Amino acid sequence: MSDLFIEPARETVTEAKIQKSRFIAHVCISTDETRARERIKIISSEHRQANHNCWAYRVGTLKREEYFSDDGEPAGTAGKPILGAILRQEMTNVLVVVTRYFGGIKLGVRGLIEAYGNTASEGLLASGKISRRIRTTYEVRMPYDMAKLMDRLLDSCDTGVEFRTSGYGADVTVQCAVPLDCVQKVESTLDEWKNARRIIDWERNSGTPGV
Repeated sequence: MSDLFIEPARETVTEAKIQKSRFIAHVCISTDETRARERIKIISSEHRQANHNCWAYRVGTLKREEYFSDDGEPAGTAGKPILGAILRQEMTNVLVVVTRYFGGIKLGVRGLIEAYGNTASEGLLASGKISRRIRTTYEVRMPYDMAKLMDRLLDSCDTGVEFRTSGYGADVTVQCAVPLDCVQKVESTLDEWKNARRIIDWERNSGTPGV
């Protein structure tokens, strides 16, 4: 399993006019369901005068959760096309709310599907994409003479300075976030060093959403 995943690069608001109806796509970065639901409430409150605030979200890295809502539009004409736009972009940790202010012309089932799907797609294209990696965090305690060797190990595992911090006392404590693909290599190396008494100890903490 790859540790790569794709998120929106930025949050955006885009707008389209379709058959006199006003469609507004809100693209939000949401890393879990709680955040996604909170943003839905906020956007729906800001646009309480709108006829519909339809939405879809996909969140999670190791395990993906997907939900959508038609918010009063005919079943399958709004939320599902919005989710389809997200899936086509292969994104996760994203919420798209499409707000509709009715302009007086009915679009029909096919027209609604296209309107919501296209509006969501345009919003996602405007947000851009960024690739991230699922990471596992570690804390390693070692003598000072092992610090450079630890740096080399992390450099070989796409774990730059932004993914590690060091504390200095009687010994060196390194906290780092290693890509999932490198976990086996890192842990086998740390075990080897510990068994040889080259480091004092190490422990694995929780996985992170990645950056």
